[in-house]
Amino acid sequence: MKKPLTTLFALTFVLLFGLVNVASAMKHEGPAAKADAKAIAKACKGKKAGDVVTIDGKEVTCPEKKAMKKKSTEKKAAPATPATPAQPAK
Repeated sequence: MKKPLTTLFALTFVLLFGLVNVASAMKHEGPAAKADAKAIAKACKGKKAGDVVTIDGKEVTCPEKKAMKKKSTEKKAAPATPATPAQPAK
């Protein structure tokens, strides 16, 4: 019983150690993705969606431009007021 239990603990340790390293590596990839997005935006400026551009030796297709959200200039309706107030109880 001692040998299988030791093996189970060892495998659990190795698995968790590997998962922590993968999670740590994924966490550090964030800033590079932003830099790539800026490079793509700069290279695709003035081009149509679907055009192919070369960035650092890689061919990349230009994405569609995102639609700008329009700010609502309409005023929100005021809360409705009752036409006739309720009569007080007698």
